[in-house]
Amino acid sequence: MTSSKLVRQAKRLLISGAILSIGVGTLPAQAQSSSQVARLVEALRKAAPQTGRADDGLYSPWEIKGPNILRWSRLCTGQTMTVQQFEANPTKAREILACVMQDVMRDEYKATGNNETAAVQRSACWWMTGDPNQCKSGATATYVQKVLGFYQQAGSTPSQPPAQKPAATPPATPTQPTPQPSAKPPTPQSQAAPKPLEPVARSSSPSKVSDSQVGILVEALRQAAPQTDTTNNGLYSVWQVKPENIASWSQKCLGKELTPAQFQDSPVTARSILVCVMRDVMSEQYTASNNNEFLAVERAASWWMTGDASQYNSSATGPYAQKVLDFYKQSRLKFFSHI
Repeated sequence: MTSSKLVRQAKRLLISGAILSIGVGTLPAQAQSSSQVARLVEALRKAAPQTGRADDGLYSPWEIKGPNILRWSRLCTGQTMTVQQFEANPTKAREILACVMQDVMRDEYKATGNNETAAVQRSACWWMTGDPNQCKSGATATYVQKVLGFYQQAGSTPSQPPAQKPAATPPATPTQPTPQPSAKPPTPQSQAAPKPLEPVARSSSPSKVSDSQVGILVEALRQAAPQTDTTNNGLYSVWQVKPENIASWSQKCLGKELTPAQFQDSPVTARSILVCVMRDVMSEQYTASNNNEFLAVERAASWWMTGDASQYNSSATGPYAQKVLDFYKQSRLKFFSHI
């Protein structure tokens, strides 16, 4: 396979891209995990195929397609970066790619039984082709080995798999092959019906909420999700979503239905779906609260828990809405303090 074909494969991956979202964009919290992911991101930079053309539609030393820069920056940091901003800020670009590849690396660690070398190879294959299983021969296999070589040169091999970051676990994209279902983690909630079946329709008036506000709200809902010791409670993902909502929301936001297992095993895509849903909800509650941001958050939290935004101050829902608001305020302060 020629190098030009390899570059075209890179473009196809970067066109399809990965959708991910994190309310407050940060690098992984665990030092060991950060080291592994940083080495992988740097290896991808060093191994990036070069076209020799300035007008190839790929940007930064990592050779990324423009649409991915828009999606990944918005969903990882809450703000959309232009390709020019992405190229001009390699520190932020690296941070966004660490956000993406943290999830990929963790998923491939799981797929390989915590074999770091194999996980790096599969992650590189995912980056190049969108499928970690499709680089067993030819130019793609050569590319994977090139990434692995750069990764291994960067330092000694850590003994543990990447630790979980607060916001997400395995990777996913609407175009990426569906991860294999795994056993449901013990993250159920104590309330019976956390979400209504349908999201609020998009307001026809211009939204007064920003991407960062919606991302922070989604993260607050994750942090506030009630937990119990019951494993099989019929709710899925760290957000504890009912299966009927997964079907309707994924169809609305992605144009295709995800199964509960797909949703649970793909928290990056799950987060992007919830951002899609809660953008409409937050916008509507912003209007309903006369542009009072914090009241809008409480009303959105009440909608999330009961399907009725007006219950935000009731004895049953009020404490939960306040908990969501507290997490929202904490994350919002951290986020905007770095702008």
